[in-house]
Amino acid sequence: MAVTFFRPRKPGPEIAVEDAVVDRLNVLFPPEGRALWTAGSVPIGAGRPDLVVVSCTPKVYALAQLEMSPAQILGYLRAVGRARLETIVERVGHHEDAVVRCLEGLREVEAIRGNSDVYHLSPEWRDILPEIVTIEAKVTDWRKAVSQAGRNRVFAHRSFVALPEMVAKRVRRDPIFQKLGLGILGVEDDNDVRVVRQARHRRPCVWTYYYQLACIVANNPKGASDAVRSTSFRRSEGLS
Repeated sequence: MAVTFFRPRKPGPEIAVEDAVVDRLNVLFPPEGRALWTAGSVPIGAGRPDLVVVSCTPKVYALAQLEMSPAQILGYLRAVGRARLETIVERVGHHEDAVVRCLEGLREVEAIRGNSDVYHLSPEWRDILPEIVTIEAKVTDWRKAVSQAGRNRVFAHRSFVALPEMVAKRVRRDPIFQKLGLGILGVEDDNDVRVVRQARHRRPCVWTYYYQLACIVANNPKGASDAVRSTSFRRSEGLS
């Protein structure tokens, strides 16, 4: 399985932690028969999670056919349930003609239903990415990792920090992990990785970021596989 990195990797000790996690993704997050998409430094909102593991349904790749990113439209409809054309235009801030073309494209791929009176999201598109897991890797500054992992919760179902085993054991009982529902991955000296603390599953709350990630998945299909069997790295050019 290819792990697509969306910008050059910065040299430093975190790379070793990151690589150890990548090598164990199939054990840490079994695909369970679902297609997985994995990437690093993915631009989502104002952030770039170190690693993202996405479970996706085949329908998501239909988004690659659209000329305009539908993330704002899909996110808005996911949040409000249904809306009229004029309301959608006002909310997304694009010209009406562009919004109409995007809505028609979404209707063609059966992502939305309705007409100019009212549009709503198709039920199967409410959870087009059944699970999103994010991982932030750090060696010493674990509080920074916690801060970043906390921000990832707005679009991820589970959010982890990956730390050297000794650090992971030392901080696992810190109240911040319980408060934010974050998980901890401990990387041992032999590069084995284990779950020191499981992350709490939660529903995303910023749906525009959720569908922004869906669009990235659709337009970068080389990150997808039926299961994680082997890992290779490729750097996406021009996407930083």
